[in-house]
Amino acid sequence: MRPGPFAAGRLKIPPAAKPFEPSEVEESSATVVEMEKADIEEHKELTSQTTDHDENIKEAEVRVAPTDQEVQEQDVIAESNRILSRIAMWDQQEQAVPESTPVPADDLAPSEHIHVMGLDPVGRYITHILASCDHIPPVRYVMHTPGVHNVFKQNDRKLTLYRGDQMVTTNRIIAVNFNQGGDYTSPKQYALPSLISNLIITTPAADVVRILEPIKHRLDHRSTIVLINDGLGVVEDLIKTYYPSSITRPTFILGQFTGKLGYTGEQFSVEEVELGRLRMSIYPQQIQQSGVRIVRHPPIEHTLKPTRLLRTLTAIPDLRAAGFPMDDFFKKALPTIVFRSIVDPLTVVLDSTYDKLPKNAYARLVMDQLLSELCGVVSRLPEVRDSPDFSRLTVTQRLRKEIYHKLVRQQTSSSRMRSNVARGWATDIDYQTGYFVERGRQLGLRVENLNSLIAEVKAKQKIQMDRQNMQIPFQL
Repeated sequence: MRPGPFAAGRLKIPPAAKPFEPSEVEESSATVVEMEKADIEEHKELTSQTTDHDENIKEAEVRVAPTDQEVQEQDVIAESNRILSRIAMWDQQEQAVPESTPVPADDLAPSEHIHVMGLDPVGRYITHILASCDHIPPVRYVMHTPGVHNVFKQNDRKLTLYRGDQMVTTNRIIAVNFNQGGDYTSPKQYALPSLISNLIITTPAADVVRILEPIKHRLDHRSTIVLINDGLGVVEDLIKTYYPSSITRPTFILGQFTGKLGYTGEQFSVEEVELGRLRMSIYPQQIQQSGVRIVRHPPIEHTLKPTRLLRTLTAIPDLRAAGFPMDDFFKKALPTIVFRSIVDPLTVVLDSTYDKLPKNAYARLVMDQLLSELCGVVSRLPEVRDSPDFSRLTVTQRLRKEIYHKLVRQQTSSSRMRSNVARGWATDIDYQTGYFVERGRQLGLRVENLNSLIAEVKAKQKIQMDRQNMQIPFQL
């Protein structure tokens, strides 16, 4: 209802009252009549709207609720539209950026092929997630030997992910053999060496330089290499060995996967035990000029493609990927790397499972000494020494707390480094403990304890290798 003439704020008293003229009385009466008519019409309109609303509610109640399958299809369509809209938005943003060097449109097409190298659980998991996304081409999965490919064929060219009670299978995978320079499924199409635009590597850090040797000529400044492992210094070795020139060098992205995966007993399946994230950061370029090292991010013609790959990966929900600046990435990745650099070698030297170390007072003392030495190196690194988060006291306290918390969570499990040494296999100690030893020496710091730890692990590994080489197979 419309407020009456005497509602609050409507009545105004004139400064000097005077008697109404007849014309004013008639005009006032007419105004009241018009207001009453307007109120009646408004009431009818509101009544009509209410009736229509009630009828709509009744019609909605009569409708049948959508089935679970329809709801799932709607969710899939909505998620697909979200991914496509995000990629389209990023394409528009990149096109608006001025380029110092023209980049061919074909090189920036969103349908670039992604190669994955790594038959470990992380490699299988990432390949499965990428292959399950219909908005990118089928994943090129590297099979390093024909025997491995035969197993893949016997498995109907499928990867299986066990997620709780669910079993998710995908076959949008193309098997690739880099050693022979071709594709197992269509050798004519890939007979000639071609550029590899995007390569994700999940193999152990100690194997990366060796496995890239056959394909180093297929990677240049137009390529992006994502290294997902718990090591440091791999990029530096790749640059030193294969790509000393910053002009033709691929762009590198450092990655760390935090999820917990399990073995299933099958070569082409993986179990998702605990959800995690894929953290990534573009490795900065380093240029040597007049004896001064200048660290900068890659130029725009080198960052469009890796940024596109990074954004494509972050747009896939199941991958739970995120990009970080280098200092933030290093801060988040450091606890796991330090754990692998101190605790894992100790399990080798003491031949112990994780749960035995916190109960051993001498083992705890050794861990504290090693951690103090390592944190002294971290706090002096030029990349982070200006950050208050990496002061020696702060980083030591934080890492000690996180390492012991992580140690308790491992319970009675054994480290992968201990298992590798027992078999006489190579370990990643040169890219974990060894990285901090090398950086400490460059900074003029004392790292004797860390260096002794490396020597003890390698000595034990050498003993196991010699023992296995002395075993002569018995034949009838």
